[in-house]
Order: sequence, then C-alpha cells, then structure tokens
Amino acid sequence: MNNVAQRLNEFLSEYARHVKDVLQPTQLEIRELFAAWQNPDYWTKYKSIDRIPIPTPVRTTMSRIKRPEQVVDKIFRKSEEFTAGLSPASYYQMRDTLGVRILVYLNSHLPLVDRELRNVPWLEVSEEEPPMAYFGSQTTPVPGLEHIETLEKESGYTSIHYNLRLRDSKVPAIKRPWFELQLCTLGQEWWGTMEHHLGYKPSKGTHMAAKRQLRVLSRMIGAIDENFNLLYEELKRFQEETTYEADDHISAETLPPLLAELGISCAQRDINNILKFLISRGIELVKDLRQIATPNRLAIINNTYLAEIGRAPLNLEVIAALAAMKNIPCDEKATRKAVSAQIAYRGAWDSIRQEFTQG
Repeated sequence: MNNVAQRLNEFLSEYARHVKDVLQPTQLEIRELFAAWQNPDYWTKYKSIDRIPIPTPVRTTMSRIKRPEQVVDKIFRKSEEFTAGLSPASYYQMRDTLGVRILVYLNSHLPLVDRELRNVPWLEVSEEEPPMAYFGSQTTPVPGLEHIETLEKESGYTSIHYNLRLRDSKVPAIKRPWFELQLCTLGQEWWGTMEHHLGYKPSKGTHMAAKRQLRVLSRMIGAIDENFNLLYEELKRFQEETTYEADDHISAETLPPLLAELGISCAQRDINNILKFLISRGIELVKDLRQIATPNRLAIINNTYLAEIGRAPLNLEVIAALAAMKNIPCDEKATRKAVSAQIAYRGAWDSIRQEFTQG
C-alpha cells in the first residue's frame, strides 16, 4: 500500500512538471493563435460578394488542462489501453491532457471552421486518429462535412472531435503534445453542459427513461439548430437579392447591401448593434444614411483618422462617425470637427473600459 502511495506521489510530481514545462506553454500558444478567429476580419475571405456581411462563425474558444486526478482516473479506468500505468508514457499517450473547444453559432459555420483547422499552416491533423463527427442518425447532414466519419453516441451527444498538434512551438518537437479539439454549436454545447451537470451517462446503471429523454432533448436541440440555420440562410439570400427604395427602413436585410453601396463592410455579429446605433440617432431610413454618407464626408473621415491617429478608420468607426453627423452642416470644417469629437470620445471610452477591466 505504501508503495502504491509513493508511486502515485511520484507520478503526480512528474505530471506537475509536465504541466508546467509542456502543457501550459502550449495552451498559451494555442490561445494566442485562436484569438484571431474571433476577429471578423479573419473571415473576410469567406465573404463571396459585397452585399453580404462578413461571416463570424466563432462565438468563443476555450481551453483546459486535464486535472491530475482525472489523468489518474483515466489510467485506472482504461488500464488495458494505458499499459504503462502510472508513468509519463501514459499521459504522453493521452490525446486530451490539453483540450480545446470552439463554439460556433450555426450548423453552416461548422464547415468554415473545419476548413480552417485543416488548412492553417500551424496545425497538424492526426492521420492515426482522424476527425470524428458524433451526430445522431436523425440529424440532418451538414453540407461540407461529408469527408468526416460519423458515429452516433447512445446518449445523443453531438460534436466534432479533432486530434491536433502545433507544427511550430517553443516546446521541443519530441515533447510537443497532441490535443483534442471539440467543435460544436451553442445548442450542442448547452446539451452537453446540462448532461454533465445532471451526471447522467449512457451506461453505468442509468435508467432507460433518462437515456430516452436525453436522446429526445438532443433531437429537439438539433431541430432548433436546423431552424436557426434555415433563418440564417434565408437572411443571406435576402441580403444577396433584395432591392430597396429610399424610403425603406434600414433592416438586417437591407443594411449590408446598403453599406456595400457606400464602400463599407460589416460583420454578421455587428448588424444588431449597428441597427440600434443608427436608429438611436434618428437614422432609420435608407435615404437618411445616403444623405449623410456623401463621398466627400467619407473622404474627410478617412483623412481625419489618418491625420490624428495615423491609421484609416475601421468600418465600425466609419459608421459611428457618420451617425455623429446627423444634423451637422455638410461642410468640411463641421464634418472634420464632428469626426475629431468622435475620435476623442472613442479614445476616452476605451481608456475607461481598460481601467474598468483591469480593476
């Protein structure tokens, strides 16, 4: 018994060093690399025409390092798989000591992220353990994911699993770990969170009625995902094809093509905030924005940003500057003054927000 306790203590000390020297540095690198995926500009390449907004598939990315007791538990539960027992060979063999999860909004976003995972130069996808999609037999197939093998879980769990490794890292190649990435929609994540919270599992004595209910809930959430996806695809079609008159209201359907007409891009995730922002300033109709966004004013906005902060304005900054010009005389001096005031306001707000965040 004492020998077992001693070996366990030695193993935990070795794993702690592994966490410090390998897993934590890798986790930091992964976080920095995936952070760019939450920036709308990253996904501009998937914007096929000007009239539609930039897709913004990634809601959030998360990562975690497997706790020591979970590593030990897995070795004991799957002793036939981890034949080295309590030794470093076992946790090097594990593909999930480091885990990453990417949440997307819609089913249509899954193929976009899948394509990026397969094509970014800094990621290696395991050939030994290729991606696996855990989708139910009644789940509507997602176009663009036909290349991924599908497996149904009894519980109704749905997600896509990848085994990945960084191609370049501060961690030496011989120690560089594989990590598991789970890709799922917000609905699928919610189901998994509740299943985990309740403690139900598809076996180990779980009552049959509970198993059936979990599968029913999985199908219901899947149906919600599919219906939201239908709304998204319909909205894209309207944005591509809709025509509008000067007296039409600015909406989720007319805003992206209207902005494209003015040479301004927007991201899907920003549409709601842009609409609220414009309406709160009395810019509700197509003609309201057209009257403000003259070529001369757009040029002044651009030049003022270059002169005062040394860069061109972001698309959202252009929209904010235009909104600030409601009821402002359409001459260069007044326009430049309004833009300068907007830059100062934004700078003050960013400083306050930074102080608040740090506090």
